[in-house]
Amino acid sequence: MSKRIGKYKVDGRNQALSAIDGGVISGNLSGITNLTTTGTNTLSGATTFGVLRHRQKVTQLVDVGGSGGAFTALTQADSGTHFLVPALTGGVHTMALPAVNAANVGWHARFTAVGTLAQIFKLQTAETADKIITNEPDGNGDVTVTVNSNEFHMLAAAEKGAAFSITMISATAAIAFMVHDLTPGIAANTGEFVDA
Repeated sequence: MSKRIGKYKVDGRNQALSAIDGGVISGNLSGITNLTTTGTNTLSGATTFGVLRHRQKVTQLVDVGGSGGAFTALTQADSGTHFLVPALTGGVHTMALPAVNAANVGWHARFTAVGTLAQIFKLQTAETADKIITNEPDGNGDVTVTVNSNEFHMLAAAEKGAAFSITMISATAAIAFMVHDLTPGIAANTGEFVDA
């Protein structure tokens, strides 16, 4: 007996091949470029999705040199990037954080020194109203909490392996960013990070 699937009239054999009524699809689906489903999808067995998309994006920064200067300002597209900061020459190197807004909440990045910096590397907010919350170790097991900074610095003394992460936690300027997961490169745990 014939039945309609969409605008097509199909016989019983072709109806059995349709998954429109909750059927099960099995086998290789290669060649399908746009597969849309609704509801709950259960995948079982060996399921391959092609390209690995779960690697962290890693970007090597390049020393500005001269008298220091600014790196390209960070944007939403940089979220999730692990930036490698090289030994720096010339002076302070600055990178502006992305704009604080609801669309950017959850933006995050990590910065790791891949050599002794020799110059200050600093992140600064795009607007003075935007604040960074920090929690910096002082070397004796205590921490200093600051809630109203516009900048976060990895100091010239920072050695290979010194690292920190920063996340935009709110679209509210007064609590926009939080620095976390500080990793010291110096044994005493001091002299590598500071807020300003």
